[in-house]
This record gives sequence, structure tokens and C-alpha cells, in this order.
Amino acid sequence: MSPDGGRGMVDRAVVLAAGSASRMQKNIERYVEDAEELGAVRRGEKMALRFENFSFLDYQILNLAQSGVERINLVIKPDDTFFRPYYEKYGKLLFPEVEISYSCQETADGTAHALYAAREFIGDTRFILLNGDNNYSANAVGMLMQTPENFSALAGYDIRGFNERTRDRIKTYAVIGTRDGKLKDIVEKAPDPGKYETTDRLYTEGNHRAVVKNRILTSMNLWCFTPDIVDACGSITRHAPRRAGKPGEYELPDAVMELLQRGQEFLVYYVCEDVLDLTSPEDIPFVREKIKAIFPREIDRLEKKHRGIETGPV
Repeated sequence: MSPDGGRGMVDRAVVLAAGSASRMQKNIERYVEDAEELGAVRRGEKMALRFENFSFLDYQILNLAQSGVERINLVIKPDDTFFRPYYEKYGKLLFPEVEISYSCQETADGTAHALYAAREFIGDTRFILLNGDNNYSANAVGMLMQTPENFSALAGYDIRGFNERTRDRIKTYAVIGTRDGKLKDIVEKAPDPGKYETTDRLYTEGNHRAVVKNRILTSMNLWCFTPDIVDACGSITRHAPRRAGKPGEYELPDAVMELLQRGQEFLVYYVCEDVLDLTSPEDIPFVREKIKAIFPREIDRLEKKHRGIETGPV
């Protein structure tokens, strides 16, 4: 199938925010003094951490709104204590462009399981999917929103664009292979990522094509999906355990491979830029400095909105 056909508007996004934040727990007290934030992290709600007075997730919602997303669904835990109360109080005032809703993942059982929890929100429409503990640019999200109708897509991140902290974690990400600008395979946590260098003509902004040579591309879990992914997530089995003593989970790459086997095509949009990754306590100072550098004007605008919320109309 050629991707040159009509484009249907993608107006919604699903944000995965129900993880356990297990890797954030060790020595977190060294980096977080505020009792409310510390309690949120202890409960697995690490995206509640504040940077310049706003939660980490606020900055991703800001980027989604700037890229044209109008409806955002947060996949949260049933015992969530931060996201729903916070965004029900501040969401519409800070982000009037978007409507925020919620789906519950009853147990933390993998990324495919989390996506499946949002099936009512997804319905029969295409949508953007992303992690809540990463920060993706409005530019990267906007490229995926241009995905032609009837196609799925993902952002193929060139690791040369990453900051050193993110680049050092490449073995924890999924490496992708392509053919003629489309996804060929996806290998989760590849022990030797260098084996998967790509030379291909990939998609870029405006659905143009660009040649990339000998690049290692990763999936940072930024996708545009057709609703077919919901059925695939519901039909896969648990992945084999990756660590002794821990059961396997329902993993999104398995659902993607299921769709590839059914004939679904995934365009790969080439992205060579940074992604902020909030995984461990040691990331916090680095992320704080990056957010100050990336969002100075946006922080000022959010501060003005927040002051208006606190003081009320004059």
C-alpha cells in the first residue's frame, strides 16, 4: 500500500502513567525533599515530581497541546492519588486547549496491557501513544500526527541525538529495523544494538523522505496507531520472563509484531533529537536543568496561569 493517500486528523493521545517507578525508589530521598512529591514517587507516581513548580507530566501535556492534540487520556493506577486530583483541579486552567480523561490499568502488567486499558477512549479512531516518564518534543509528536490514513507509524530515534544519559541506556530500549521506510522488526532490549544499523529512506516532516546511513534507531515508545492495535494487545500472550523470579508481561512490541504479521504497515519517521528520560533519582538534577533550558517561555506562561488560579479574577 502506498502512503500517499488522504490524511485523517489524529486528535487524541494516550499517555502511559501507571508504572511502579521501581527504579526511582533507591536513594530518592537524596534528590527529593518535599514530602508530597516523595510520597507520590513512593506510590509509583514519579511524573508528579515538580520541575520549576510544575509536574514532569505537565511539560509533556504542553508539548501535546502545541502539536495539536485535543484529547488526552492518562492511563493510571486504580489507587492514583496525584494525576486525577491534580488535573481535575488545574488541567483545564493550565491547558484549556485539551480535554483530559482517565483510564485505569488494574495491575501493572506491561505496556500492551496498559494500552488495552484505554480501549474505550480509543474507540475506532487513530491515536498517539507515548510514555508518561519521557518528554518528547512537539515536533516529534507533530510528525506522527501527519501519518497518512490507514497507516500506523512510530518515531525512529537516531541515538546520536540523545543526551549521554539516555544514550547509555540503549540496551534497555527497543532497537528497530526498517525496509523502504517501514518497520521490519523491533527487538526489545537488544544485547548488541550495533548489529541493527539502518540504511534506508525514512519519513520526515511533511511526509518527505530522507536517506539515513548506518544509523542505530530505537523506539522510545512514541507511536501513531490505528485502533487495530487494541485487538492485537488483547490477543497476545505474556512475554517470557526477562528476569528470574519475575513473571513476563504483555509487551507492546509483541502486539506490534502481531499487526505486522497481519499485514499492517508502520511508517518510520526519522527523529534525531533528545528525549528526556525520568527513570532513576540520578536523572532528576539533569532533567531539571534541561527543562529550564528547553521551556523558559512556557514556564513563564504557566506561572502566570497558576498565579491566576491561586488569586482568582481581579
